[in-house]
Amino acid sequence: MSAPATDDVTGRFVPCLNPATLRGLPLPEFLALAAGAGFPTVEVSVQQAQAHGTARLCDLLQELGVKVAAASGILPAGPVLPAPLLVDPDTYRTCLDGLDDRLQAMAALGCTVATTVLNPRSPLDTTRARALARERIAQLATAAAAHGMWLAVEAVSIRTGLPAELPHPVVDNLPQLAELLDDTGTDHAGVLVDSFHWAAAGADPAHITALGPGRITHVQIADIPAGHTASVTDAERLFPGDGALPWPAFADALARAGYDGPVSVELFNPTVRSLPAGEIARLSHHAATRCWTPAKAGPR
Repeated sequence: MSAPATDDVTGRFVPCLNPATLRGLPLPEFLALAAGAGFPTVEVSVQQAQAHGTARLCDLLQELGVKVAAASGILPAGPVLPAPLLVDPDTYRTCLDGLDDRLQAMAALGCTVATTVLNPRSPLDTTRARALARERIAQLATAAAAHGMWLAVEAVSIRTGLPAELPHPVVDNLPQLAELLDDTGTDHAGVLVDSFHWAAAGADPAHITALGPGRITHVQIADIPAGHTASVTDAERLFPGDGALPWPAFADALARAGYDGPVSVELFNPTVRSLPAGEIARLSHHAATRCWTPAKAGPR
């Protein structure tokens, strides 16, 4: 089979905005800014959605012409490490309180993807941690499936700044994550591909293409600074197209894996977040639609 041309595939991706990029905004303001910048889809926190009221939120989404592509918070919000997926059993049982209500709220919004992060390291040894991850992912995926949803699991590939009390590796790249998901025995857990973590793990297109059709359930995008991939941190995320990530190769790999869904701009960079919120939304939309080829990135 001949290689798909990048220019032919990038138009298949749907621009999406993650609320972390505009940190701290009330949900209605975030949605209005996303819609005003031209985003047809967004990610939301299900906890924020529940606090706003799902019926009111559905009306607002319809008014703005925006759809919810994915929702975070299938487990309650917390730090990426060590929460939420591999916390201790008592804490995890508490995290499951209200799970059905959260999934029901996501489904009411028309959202079909619930996202979660798989810890790269753990206080448990690798074998035990992976066994626990498989068990809990299968449990969450089964619960999501009952509401017509997919679980999208993200691997964290950054290696700098991880807590010393988490000494044992679990999963930190896409091949390891795919293998673990294969072993869960569930058909409703897929891979969340994050371009920043993909680049931090070496930016190998084969890590994406090997996933195959139907395995990628959501995509998040950010660029990576040049020159120090091994020590990069999430705070250094850049607008897509502003850094060293090989976007044509990334786009081609997604297309080869059969993905044509939302690509959500997710930034934690304090410099970016210091810009006016409307400017961040505008620049994010420009990045999500123009990053795929150097010629299209252009001035903003």
